[in-house]
Amino acid sequence: MARVRVYRNYQEAWAEWRRLGIPDRAFTRFDLASRQFIFIDSISQEEVSTLREELVPKGVTVLPCRGDRAVVAITPLTLENLLMTGASPKVLEIGEALRFRNEVEPPLLEWSGGSLDLSGPRVMGILNVTPDSFSDGGRNFDVDTAVRHALSMRDEGADIIDIGGESTRPGSAPVSPEEEWSRISDVVRRVSEEVGLPISVDTRRPDVARKALRGGAVMVNDISGLKDEMIDVVRTEGAAAFIMHMRGEPSNMQDDTRYVDVVGDVYAFLEQRMRKAVSAGIPLERLAIDPGLGFAKDVDGNLEIMSRLDEFRSMGRPVLLGASRKNFLGKVSGGGPEDRLEASLAAAAVACWQGVHMFRAHDVKETVRTLRAASAMRAGISPGST
Repeated sequence: MARVRVYRNYQEAWAEWRRLGIPDRAFTRFDLASRQFIFIDSISQEEVSTLREELVPKGVTVLPCRGDRAVVAITPLTLENLLMTGASPKVLEIGEALRFRNEVEPPLLEWSGGSLDLSGPRVMGILNVTPDSFSDGGRNFDVDTAVRHALSMRDEGADIIDIGGESTRPGSAPVSPEEEWSRISDVVRRVSEEVGLPISVDTRRPDVARKALRGGAVMVNDISGLKDEMIDVVRTEGAAAFIMHMRGEPSNMQDDTRYVDVVGDVYAFLEQRMRKAVSAGIPLERLAIDPGLGFAKDVDGNLEIMSRLDEFRSMGRPVLLGASRKNFLGKVSGGGPEDRLEASLAAAAVACWQGVHMFRAHDVKETVRTLRAASAMRAGISPGST
């Protein structure tokens, strides 16, 4: 699915044009009157040529950008007429991407034997069974304590419990798969038996994911982007999967936070990994995406993603936000991890307004209440109204 950004006037489009480092003189090729500007990512030069052949005779300007991007200047009426009268597959794909961004009802997230209704925002409660996670390390290291916390998050309104046995905070050292599994094995089993919510296992290790899925989990939350061996595990076990963007390893991921266009580059990575997973046999309905806030991004990159989260909806899959208590929130609002509740809730509200479907949270009760209010305001209707 193409990623599209729509700018309704020349001034907005020119600002984006310059941000991407494209010479101003190229903009003079556009007829600026009554146009909307559609920036398209994940498009080949061959597809640009095909678009030109189809659209230029209709008075539409198509200009390739560097990399796999292009910009189209088109009137809304022309685009509507094209979509209604038999456009090429690429033009139809652009129209479909625009439709997904404005879709009222988001898609389901499915797994073998179950699904999660995303007609309203859903909260993934974080259960770190680690001694060194950045926010709650050591608090749930005991199995009984971890299970009690999962039960508490359920009662506060969580929809999913995300269980992790390895800290992936910036600069963290890896643990062995054996150690990771020993930390979470009993927790996965008991939460599955006693809590009654879908379980996601937060791991980048295929062996750990396989054991967790056979022990009661139904989803894999993979910070490493669903590499080939993990794809095999998800497919054979019939699981759902969250594909996240990250560069490098947690120990060195903050060494390179440079991007030409952070949203475009992250989107292209996620789309490539999703397509690979689907081609390997995972049903599209079992995949969700996560732009990876705090993973190989600086403060400005994280804020840029936060301001443009709606663009990820163009991929047509559920979007997961993982902003809770993260360092970039402390940079803009102040305080350590324990002081970032208000900033975390602000991030959830901003994301909800942009149509994000799922929210990974430490503070479940507060997040659920924030999302209930933000969702009602966005929809213009109170919860439960018909």
